[in-house]
Amino acid sequence: MKSLVSILAILTPFVMGAQKVATDSVTKKVVADFYVGTSFNANQSLNLNQKLRNANLPEMREVTPELTFGLNVLGEKYSGDLEFGTSFLENEKGNNTLKYLGFNGRFRFHYNLINQPKVTLATGLALAYQSNRYDLFSNTNSTDLNNLTSNLNSAHVNLENRMLYAGPSVMLYLLKKSYIKIRLNVGYEFGLTSGKYRSEFASITNNIKENGNNRLVFGISFL
Repeated sequence: MKSLVSILAILTPFVMGAQKVATDSVTKKVVADFYVGTSFNANQSLNLNQKLRNANLPEMREVTPELTFGLNVLGEKYSGDLEFGTSFLENEKGNNTLKYLGFNGRFRFHYNLINQPKVTLATGLALAYQSNRYDLFSNTNSTDLNNLTSNLNSAHVNLENRMLYAGPSVMLYLLKKSYIKIRLNVGYEFGLTSGKYRSEFASITNNIKENGNNRLVFGISFL
């Protein structure tokens, strides 16, 4: 009995050490990082712009910058991330202003084609959900607090829509051994939903849809 206890006492440190090495080995295979970055959504086929152009009003720019943040997971064979983003744009033309506010959620899943200690190249698919708000108004508006009813028909147009996107995605990880790692991504996302417009304040006639409204996405992030 004493011999058994002695053997166990001798082997315990080695077993515990082996378990720790095995745990560390598994842990090192998957690395999770929070990140911040910026993304650019390029879209040349927004149907709303045609309506704005016909009315000689300010339009949405073809490239919209976006502030992004999220959680990135990098494994031996697979990688991916869960990303959130927000974008704001203001454009003036004549006496009118267009203000745009967008919120975006995106999930990417990739297979690592090249996975080296300092560099990883991965490709896969992205799924994104975009919420868009457009406010169009005249800069010459005035409000009379003694006659508020006359302002209820002021020159302010509010439009909103939602879009679901999916498409191929490519990710490049650089400086993986550095304190701050860099991640570049590019993708092409296809508009899957109709993107029909609605308004908080009014009903819409002669409505349009944004189906087929595809976009090119490019981003840089710091992990």
